[in-house]
Amino acid sequence: MTSNVDALLPLSPRTFYVLLALAEEDRHGYAVSKAETMKDGNVRLTPGTLYPLVHQMLLDGWIAPAGDDAADTRRRSYKLTPHGRRIAQAEARRLDGVVRMARSFKLLPAPARSIRPPR
Repeated sequence: MTSNVDALLPLSPRTFYVLLALAEEDRHGYAVSKAETMKDGNVRLTPGTLYPLVHQMLLDGWIAPAGDDAADTRRRSYKLTPHGRRIAQAEARRLDGVVRMARSFKLLPAPARSIRPPR
């Protein structure tokens, strides 16, 4: 396992979305592909792309088995490992920097500011 997670970046969008889905909660493969993080329509995970990613992430120690589904023993659940969480956090920071740069070049609008009522 690489201790410097920045050396693993950038992640592919599909890889990052799998990590995002598992950061929220343990899930089995089908639930990962249907997670709320996938609903923006930009990333589609079919079994042919999801399961090779899951297999590689298991080998690399980014995710781990979380147990089998009691209702359906064919479904294996996965969880994010601490190493996988660090990788996801590093990618999120990297993407945040990219978005900040895009805003500084006026490619994206500035974030809306929340106005707090006076006390």
